[in-house]
Amino acid sequence: MRKETKLTVFFTLVFMSVSLLAFAGGQQETEKMVKDEITIALSADITSLDPQGHNDTKSETVSFLLFNRLFRLNTDFEVVPDLAESWKQPSTTEWVIKIKEGVLFHDGSEMTSADVKASLDRSKEMPKVQQVLSEIESIDIVDTYSVKVTTKSAFAPFLYTLVHAGTSILPKAYLESGDEFASPIGSGPYSFVEWVSGDQVVVAKNDNYFDADNIGQSSKITFKVIPEGTSRTIALETGEVDVVAEVPTTDMNKVTDHSDLTLFEKPSTRTDFFEMNTEKAPFDNILVRQAMNYAIDKEAVLIVSIEGAGIQAESVLAPSFLGYKAGPYSFDPAKAKALLAEAGYADGFDMAITTSGDDRKRIAEVIQASLMEVGINASIEMLEWGTFIDTAIKGGHQSLVLGWTSNPDPDATLTPRFFSGNIDGMNFSRLNDPKIDQLLKDGREELDLAKREKIYNEFHRYAMEQGQFVPLFVKNIVVGANSSLKGVELSPQGLWNIEKIHY
Repeated sequence: MRKETKLTVFFTLVFMSVSLLAFAGGQQETEKMVKDEITIALSADITSLDPQGHNDTKSETVSFLLFNRLFRLNTDFEVVPDLAESWKQPSTTEWVIKIKEGVLFHDGSEMTSADVKASLDRSKEMPKVQQVLSEIESIDIVDTYSVKVTTKSAFAPFLYTLVHAGTSILPKAYLESGDEFASPIGSGPYSFVEWVSGDQVVVAKNDNYFDADNIGQSSKITFKVIPEGTSRTIALETGEVDVVAEVPTTDMNKVTDHSDLTLFEKPSTRTDFFEMNTEKAPFDNILVRQAMNYAIDKEAVLIVSIEGAGIQAESVLAPSFLGYKAGPYSFDPAKAKALLAEAGYADGFDMAITTSGDDRKRIAEVIQASLMEVGINASIEMLEWGTFIDTAIKGGHQSLVLGWTSNPDPDATLTPRFFSGNIDGMNFSRLNDPKIDQLLKDGREELDLAKREKIYNEFHRYAMEQGQFVPLFVKNIVVGANSSLKGVELSPQGLWNIEKIHY
C-alpha cells in the first residue's frame, strides 16, 4: 500500500507540474498573441471609410492603412512613389504615370490603369475632396499599367496633390458594386475588419502586400475612440492602449515620468485657428473681422490650451511654408474696441463659437474670455466631430475653432481653405474674393520657385488683411507610447508609418 501511495503521489505531482507548465505556456502564448496586436487611442471617431468621402486627419489615419496613392510623403515631407513605378512630363500640362505591376487589392484582383482612372475621376466629383484635383482636366488610359494626366494649366504642386488620401486608388469593380464602403476594399498594408461607430475601427495585416519595405508589422491594429484627454492618458498608463496619438499637453509629464512609457514630440505644420463665417453678420464686416484679430490674446491661448507646447501663429500657414509672411496684428484690445465702434458695434454683440473636442473647448474658452474684455458675449457650441465637420462645410456656424495640417506645398492648404470654389467644401469662412482666387491660380501655375514665393508673400499679406482667419498657434505633435514598441515615428503631420509599429 505504501508503495502504491508513493506512486500515486509521484504521478499526481508530475500531472500538476505538466499542468502548471501547460498553463504557463498558455499564458505566454496569450501574451504573445496580445503583443502581436496594437491599440491606438484617437480623440475622435473617423467620419468615413471612403477615402474620398472625408477630409479629416482621424479618417486619413485609417485610410492610409487601407488604401494606397500614386505617391506618398516620407517623414522628411518629400514626395516618394507609392503605387507609381515611374513618371514623366511630356509637357507642362501632361504627366504620364506608370503603376507597379502585380499590385493586388484585398479581394485578390490586380490593380490596373482602369482602377486609377476610375478612382481619380471619382475624386474630382466627391464634395469633400474635389478641390484636391480641381486643376486636372482629364485622366486617360495609356495601357494596362499607365495613365496620362492632363492639367488645365501648368501646375507646380501636382505631385503633392497625389499624396492626399482623397486620391486613393480603389478597385473600379468595387466602386461600381454599390457596397457603399460597408466593407471597403483597397490595396494597403492592412485590410478592413470592422467599424463600430463611436467605439473602434479594426484592421488586419495584409500578408499579400506588394511593398515588402512597408508591410504591416502587427497582425491587427485597433483604433479606440477615447474623446476625453485624461482618459486616453489613463488608458495608456494601464495598458488598455499602446499608443495615444494626441497626448494632452497637460498630461505630458505623466508620460515622461512613467518608466514604461515614452513621449514623442515634434514641431508640426498644423495651425489652430479661429475662423468667422463671412456670410453671417457681423462677420460680413471686414472691420469686425479685423477687430477680432486684435481682441484675441494668443499668448493666453497658447499657455492655457496647450501648456506652451508650440509657437504663436501669425499667418494662415506655419512659418516653415513657402511664402510665409507674418500678419499685421498684435494683441491690442483698445484697437479692437476702436474698430468695433467704427463698424457700429461700440456696445459689442452676441455670437457663437462652434467647435469639437476637449482641447478645442479650452481654446474657445480663452477666446471667450478675451472677447468679453472688448464687450463681445460669445457662447460656445460643442458638437460631435462628424456633425461639427458637416456643419462647418454647410456654413451652419457663425464662427469656429479648428486646426489644419497640410503637406509641404502651400497650395494644398490654401486652395481648399480659401478658394471661392470650395465654399460648401473646406472654405469655412465662405469668403468669395476674386483677388484671393487669382493669387491662388498664379501660385499654382508658376513653376519658378522664387516667383512662387513672392506670390505667396502677397497672398499671406492680403488674406490676413481680410481678417476672417485668426491664426492662434502652431502646436507640437505629442504622442505617447508603450516603451516596448518599435517603429514609432512622427512626421510634421503626426503619427507616421503606423504599419511599421510593433512589439
